[in-house]
Amino acid sequence: MKYVRIDLQGAYREIGPQVAGLGSISMDETFRFDHFMETVAKIIKAKAVKRVLVVRGSDFSLLPFGALEAVRSQLKRLVDAGKEVHYCASDYDLVDCCLSSVCTKRIVHPLGSVTFFGIARGGLFFKQLLEKYRIKAEVTRRGRYKSAGDPFRTESFDEFNREQWQRVLDLTVAELRKTVEQAPGFSADALDELLSGKLLTAPQAVERGIVQQALSAEDLTYAWKQEKVKRKKIAKPKGKYGRGKKIAVLVFEGAIVEGKSRMDPLIGQAVGDRPMVKQIRKLREDKRTKAVLFRINSGGGSAIASESIVKELKLLAQKKPLVVSMGPVAGSGGYWISAAGERLFAQPTTITGSIGVIHLHFQLDEALSAYGIATDVVKHGKSADFGSSMRAMDDQEKEVLEGFIESLYQEFIRRVADVRSLKPETVHTLGEGRLWLGRDALEHGLIDELGDLQDALDYLKGRLGLKRMKVVFLPKIKQPLISRMFQGKPSDSVYMASDPVRIVKSCMDLQSTPLLLEPWWYSGFTVY
Repeated sequence: MKYVRIDLQGAYREIGPQVAGLGSISMDETFRFDHFMETVAKIIKAKAVKRVLVVRGSDFSLLPFGALEAVRSQLKRLVDAGKEVHYCASDYDLVDCCLSSVCTKRIVHPLGSVTFFGIARGGLFFKQLLEKYRIKAEVTRRGRYKSAGDPFRTESFDEFNREQWQRVLDLTVAELRKTVEQAPGFSADALDELLSGKLLTAPQAVERGIVQQALSAEDLTYAWKQEKVKRKKIAKPKGKYGRGKKIAVLVFEGAIVEGKSRMDPLIGQAVGDRPMVKQIRKLREDKRTKAVLFRINSGGGSAIASESIVKELKLLAQKKPLVVSMGPVAGSGGYWISAAGERLFAQPTTITGSIGVIHLHFQLDEALSAYGIATDVVKHGKSADFGSSMRAMDDQEKEVLEGFIESLYQEFIRRVADVRSLKPETVHTLGEGRLWLGRDALEHGLIDELGDLQDALDYLKGRLGLKRMKVVFLPKIKQPLISRMFQGKPSDSVYMASDPVRIVKSCMDLQSTPLLLEPWWYSGFTVY
C-alpha cells in the first residue's frame, strides 16, 4: 500500500502569476489551485495509492470562501474515488472544519484545539488620514452599495455596506455549516456551541468525536511506516492533465486594466485586456482546442478593458463551446466579462454581482503646498486638465462626470438585462453595486447553475460527448531568468499593497512626479 502527502501552504491563487518580471515576485508561499487539481487527478488514477495525507500549514489562506469550496470539492473527489483521506492540522478553525468534514479521518495535534468562531470582515478607513495630509478624495458612484471608495469617503461601514456584508457573512456561514454538519461529530448543536465561542482542546475534540485522533503529522506517518505503508511522490505539476480532446481552462485572475498586465501598488496583480485578448484569439484559432472554460477570479476594473475582453469572448463562442466558471470573486467588471458563455457557473459562496460604477478623484494640490510645492498649469481649453489631481473639479465638470458615470451604469444594466433575459428595472434592483453570493445570484437569475470548476468541466465533457479529456490551464506566462532567480524574495509592490500608511505617504514622495502618482490613485473611469 502507498500514500501521497499533500501540503496545503500559502495564499490561494487560481494559477501562476499573470504578470511577467520582478513585479510578480512575492515573498510569500502561494497555493496554486491549477496544480492542486492536477495533483488530485493524478492521485485518482494511481491505483497503488490507497491513502492520502492532507497537511494544512499555518500559512494556508483561503479568502474569500469560494476558494474554500473549490479545495473542498477536490478533496471530496479523492474520497469518492475510494481513497482514504486523512486530514491533519495543528489547530482546527473554520477552514479546517470545512475541509476535514469531507475527509475519511480527522487528526489534530495533541496540543492543538478546535474552534468554529465564524467570519468577520474588518475595514480600514483613511478619511482622517487624508485630511491630516490635506488630500481631498471625491467619490462619484452609481449604487448605494458600491463601496470601493468608502475607505476614503467614510470613517466606518455605512448602513448599505454593512447590510450587504452582513448578508454575505450570514449566508456564507450557513453554506459552510451545511457541509460541515454532514460529517459525524459535527452536529448542529456542536456547531452552535463552537460559534458561541467555545474552544475544544484536542482530547475534548477526540472525546466528542469531532476528530478521530490527536497526533502530529510526523507521528502519523511514522505509524504508517511501521505498517509498511510507503510514501509515493507525485510528479511536479505542469499545468495540464488527462488525455483526449483538449479543453482549455483560461484563467482571469486580478483587476481588469487597459493595455499591458502589471503589478499595481494598490490592487496587486492587474491583468491587461491586450494580452488577454491575444490569448483568446489564439484559442479561437487553435484547431486542437475543442472548447474553452473561462475561469474568473476578479473584483473588476476598467469598463473599457472589460468590454474588449467580452467582445473577443463572443467571437470565440461563435466557433467553439465556451462556458464561464466564477471562482471566489467575480464582481463588477468581473461579472461584466462573464457575459459571453453559453452557461454560467458559480459556487454557492462566490462573491458576484456588484453591478455599478465608481470613479475616484484625489486632489493633491493642497497636500503638495504643505510641503512647499506650488502647482501651475498652462492650457488651451477650459477643461484641458479635466481630472487632474492638481486642482478641484468645477460644477460643470462634476456634471459631465456624473453624466458619464450614469451612462456607463445604464449600459451595464442593459447588458445584464439582455444576457440574463431580465427587465432593466429588475437588474437595477439587483444592482446599485450590491454584492451577492452565488446561491442568491442563482435565485435572482444572475447565473445559470451552482457548481465549481470541475462541474463546469464535466458540463463541457458532456456537451462534446467525450469519454475523456485533456485539460490545459492558461495563460502560461514565461518569467525572465532574473525573475526566476529572485523567486521567493520580496518585491516593493508587495509592501505597497499591504501598508496603507505608506500608500498615502507615497503621494508626498518628493522624488515622484504628479504624473506618476495619478495612476496609483486610479484617477480614471473604472468599474469596481
